[in-house]
Amino acid sequence: MSLFSRLPVDQVEGSNDLQIYHSTGEALLRGGIPYRDFFIEYPPGSFVTFIPPALLSSDATEFASRFASEMALFLVASLILVTLCARKGSRLYVWPVPALVFTTGALMLYPVAVTRYDAATAFTLAGAAWCAALGGRYRFIGYAALGFGAAAKLIPALATLPLALIQTNRERGVIRDAAWGYGVFFAVVAAFFLPAYLLGGDDLMRSFAYHANRGLQVESLGASVMAVLNLVEDVRFEYGAFDVVGPGAGILSSLSFPITAFLLLITALFAYREHRLGRLDGARFPRYAAALILAFMLGSKVLSPQYVIWLLPLVPLAFGGFTSLGVCAVFLGVCWTTTQVYPHHYGDLLEGRSPGVELLLTRNFLLAALWAAMLFLPSQYREKVASP
Repeated sequence: MSLFSRLPVDQVEGSNDLQIYHSTGEALLRGGIPYRDFFIEYPPGSFVTFIPPALLSSDATEFASRFASEMALFLVASLILVTLCARKGSRLYVWPVPALVFTTGALMLYPVAVTRYDAATAFTLAGAAWCAALGGRYRFIGYAALGFGAAAKLIPALATLPLALIQTNRERGVIRDAAWGYGVFFAVVAAFFLPAYLLGGDDLMRSFAYHANRGLQVESLGASVMAVLNLVEDVRFEYGAFDVVGPGAGILSSLSFPITAFLLLITALFAYREHRLGRLDGARFPRYAAALILAFMLGSKVLSPQYVIWLLPLVPLAFGGFTSLGVCAVFLGVCWTTTQVYPHHYGDLLEGRSPGVELLLTRNFLLAALWAAMLFLPSQYREKVASP
């Protein structure tokens, strides 16, 4: 929180995201119906994080402080779960490493770590990782955690695949268990989306169309390609973000969905191969959950800095042994360059100046390297895996 207090005014009171969170929380407390009475771009599960700080604050400045405290609590809770996972699956001298990497990464990402609600999403992923490590019926709680995460940010839905493949790695009744797990997942998602649709109707669908119509965001991998080829002609603020304009921007934006689908398919096939070989267990859940999320980040036309927060509870747990040290070093490089891009050199990036462009290229290259590591590096786990 001391780091939050040092953030510039434009990143707190002037933050477009925090303004949306505050206005949404206030509107909900006044009895407003989301999507119908006021438009919001976020899924209905996100409201859970907006209401408490709105209830405990009287103005935007106080709301930002309360919200930051709430996100800090989510991060601390996630850290505890990561530590428990590490202690369960690692040797005595190794288990502090994931906790240290999580803490260091969160501190590096402080400009967005407590000013965006993605810390709540990270908590649901950490909860799923802990439940996968415990095994058995605890995995149903993992599905429920991912259901809440998906209701808030959609992306945690990707992590249900490795969780299901872990269950179907066993011999009896596992397909039925996976079906029940998805039943739990969709029940939690429906608990948020169904009332929102019944009350908001087509306006809820408009929030999805809002994101579908977005352009190629300046921090995306596609924008990096345009920067390398010197094709960026202008940067415009639209849909709450800065998008690049120039030859190929429209094509790259339209290709975002098929590219993302392709990367997700490749990642899913690698996870399925591990399942077929009998190597996909609870300890490897973070690895393939992280790989799927990285595939989405690389293919998406939007790659906001807060997306890196989703990886905090997963990458530190993805490998064991010396492999983990190298992967975690790359991940911390991602965290550091992300903050160097935003907010420290964001103006340089928007103007196409050095070092903003170079930092972005480095960050996106490290993300791609991290995704490749999740797929190709050998595992070094020797721990006992919880039985279902």
